Amino acid sequence: MSLIDINEVSEYMLVAQYVVELFGAGHFLSRDDYMRIERWMLLSGSSDELLLVLDDILPRRVDKAREKGKKVFSLSSINKSVEKRLNDRSSLVGRAVSGDLDGP
Repeated sequence: MSLIDINEVSEYMLVAQYVVELFGAGHFLSRDDYMRIERWMLLSGSSDELLLVLDDILPRRVDKAREKGKKVFSLSSINKSVEKRLNDRSSLVGRAVSGDLDGP
């Protein structure tokens, strides 16, 4: 359960809250992690798109880290994966809008 009212948070903070809750009790994000989320938000254009990408990548990575006994996890370890996914998605959307889905 979240300690914040979901109706009163920015999209940016909604993403940060998702990450913190996924990491579990007692975890907090570093300044670099918040800056990374901010960059991802600019790339994605919406919290919904970013949350879809993160939900596809982050849970497996967190589980892997926990299996190895790691308690601290930085978002920098998934940065390339997230940015690639966001860039691929925006490229696909652009091609769909222009009607060029059959192209390269």
